[in-house]
Amino acid sequence: MNTARLIGTALNTLALPAPAFAGDRARRLWVRTGGTRPVADQDRDVHESARAETLHVGEWEVATYAWGDGARPVLLAHGWRSRASRFAPLVRRLLDLGYSPVAWDAPGHGATGGRAGTILDALETIGLLQSRNGHFSAVVGHSLGALFSVHALREGIGADRLVLVSGVADFETVVAGFAAELRLRPRTVAALRSAIEHRYFGGDTTVWTRFSATHDADTLTQPVLLLHDQEDPMIPHSQSRRVLAALGERARLVTTSGLRHNGILADAASLDRITAFVQGAPLALP
Repeated sequence: MNTARLIGTALNTLALPAPAFAGDRARRLWVRTGGTRPVADQDRDVHESARAETLHVGEWEVATYAWGDGARPVLLAHGWRSRASRFAPLVRRLLDLGYSPVAWDAPGHGATGGRAGTILDALETIGLLQSRNGHFSAVVGHSLGALFSVHALREGIGADRLVLVSGVADFETVVAGFAAELRLRPRTVAALRSAIEHRYFGGDTTVWTRFSATHDADTLTQPVLLLHDQEDPMIPHSQSRRVLAALGERARLVTTSGLRHNGILADAASLDRITAFVQGAPLALP
């Protein structure tokens, strides 16, 4: 039996007599990012050329990055167990086109470190980045960063266009994958959800719906380009289909094959689509 299953078995057993305690132990594991991912060698030149600063958000000094001359800023939101430098191929493309990419390492990630933050911390960070950089020409979110991006625009962050890559649609997905890996039983999952609600959201049980990308879809007025690989092993392609269904004619979905979860961010054809869309290309069918 592997380590994850052993941990899951222990939590399932503990949840029988002490569900609240088991839920909190599971929550502590859930927020672990598994250590800081180093900057990849092929991304180092872009990473080191950024203007690196920090923003004070909650208990963190959040590492931020900016490139270009400040004109036409484009916000880049990375995913779980990733970091801003993962966007290096897109940063190069945007700089060549005269845009000014802006990114940050989320709490628990990259140079920010510490414990992981929440969607509320991401919203505060994005708001501060908007204050510093102005209205965004576009926002590009990858994986969990896609969910953060949608929520930020829904809450009033200004941007002309939105790109969601390998994105999460349902907020509860952030728990479902963890629960599946550990093979947590329904009682343990319920305890974990309750622990998350009380520890981070003041006991609000509606967060699983309210923070989903499909919630209040009519409040998103920007055109949206979605890209998702049909073989993505981390975030199912069906998640982007759910967002597409919620947004209707304001969105288009480009389905790739063989790029899995992260490959779209370095794929030349996908970068062509993203940059053309950022520049104002219409939402043509793929």
